[in-house]
Amino acid sequence: MTQWWTRLVADVADWFPGGLYGLLLAVVLVAIIVGLAIQEPALYRWRRRSKKSKPVDSEVSSDITDSDSGEAVPDLPADALTARAQAFMAAGDYRGAVREWLRVMVRDLIEADAITHRPGWTVTELASAGARAIPDSATLLHEAAGIFSEVWYGSREAELVTATRMRGLRDQLGGILGAYSPTRVAEVDR
Repeated sequence: MTQWWTRLVADVADWFPGGLYGLLLAVVLVAIIVGLAIQEPALYRWRRRSKKSKPVDSEVSSDITDSDSGEAVPDLPADALTARAQAFMAAGDYRGAVREWLRVMVRDLIEADAITHRPGWTVTELASAGARAIPDSATLLHEAAGIFSEVWYGSREAELVTATRMRGLRDQLGGILGAYSPTRVAEVDR
């Protein structure tokens, strides 16, 4: 039974330019092309994301500049960061909104004296520091850090539901922070 296969490959290789090596190269190239055709949406996700996100209005862009596109928390009050997050959501930039909602949460923790922000902290370190200072916030801070990491460092595309969930986590954190006094937070932080 294997003789027919051997003869077929030998006959095709004799006919094919480059012989057996040329045939192998052609098979590999066809497999790569087929693989790219099948995986195209996953490999080129950044193209789909850039087509879906709406450009930020010039009115909004005066309030939101992407010059601080790093992970650093701008030196703005929580209310200003909240306005930025809402503007990103209104503009359809859900990825930017996820980042801003996380920044609002970090700013809330800083303003409540729950954490002392140190530039260069990872999202996980920030969530852990906040969870140590206010144990009731641990679950939601780690969820927010996970969502942010999936959107910014993973391949998850941000959608309205993602940004809305981050806003909900921020609202929950605000409720938890309202129950803590700065003195109680300082005692827990030690």
